[in-house]
Amino acid sequence: MPRPLPAGQCIGHALSSVRNNIAYAFRISWPWYAVFVPVVVALSALLDRTTGGNPEASPGATFLINLIIALVTLLAFASIAVNWHRYILLDEVPKGRDIFRLDDKTWRYFGNLLLISLAVVAAGLVVGLPLGLIGGLLGQIDASMILIAIVIIPVIGVLALRLGVKLPAIALGRSDFGMRDAWSVTNGNNLPIFLIFLFEIVVALGAGLMLGALAYAANAVHGMLGIAVGFGLQLVVNWIFTIFSITVLTSLYGFFVEGRNY
Repeated sequence: MPRPLPAGQCIGHALSSVRNNIAYAFRISWPWYAVFVPVVVALSALLDRTTGGNPEASPGATFLINLIIALVTLLAFASIAVNWHRYILLDEVPKGRDIFRLDDKTWRYFGNLLLISLAVVAAGLVVGLPLGLIGGLLGQIDASMILIAIVIIPVIGVLALRLGVKLPAIALGRSDFGMRDAWSVTNGNNLPIFLIFLFEIVVALGAGLMLGALAYAANAVHGMLGIAVGFGLQLVVNWIFTIFSITVLTSLYGFFVEGRNY
């Protein structure tokens, strides 16, 4: 029988893990950020130049460049995540070039991230399209959009986290723990898992509002300062949120699969 998940304790454990190991998180993250951030900036500049500042003018180029940006970002995320999972669960500290981990674990992690993303998108479409069609037929587009958001957010959040429990297993080199296993061990915990996902959403929204306020204040002083401050703060907040998201999956895996307590 699956264990009942204490959502509050899980969130607290993830927060304390990030706080207590933030220096190590920075150590394994900054080399990747030093590589992929300039790449993303260059690709974004290329997109802007190609489309003349209007992405809709060249949808093919916009799609291709955004796809490359997404894949590069996802690969960096996978490599950082594998090292972070292994550090938290095994106390393993990568040395030298191991920080740029691109081994079979990273590629499996990357591939499964894509599969989970596709599953989440498919679930969103299955749930959202009928509601959208009904709203369109009734002439209630705005109301249907609100209803779609209310229904879809719990579905995709729970699906992503439940399937995502497989990811730390990949980082540990396990090939005997699949998505069916992840789904099975988390059975009966949809509500606490959704509460954890909701906490992440609230934190992301709060961080976004804070970023907007600080960037606005800096922009009032000087336009370029506003751009620089906004970009720098967004980078820091995205990094912290990335590490926290990975830690949540680590905590869920430790609880459901390894039988750990918070």
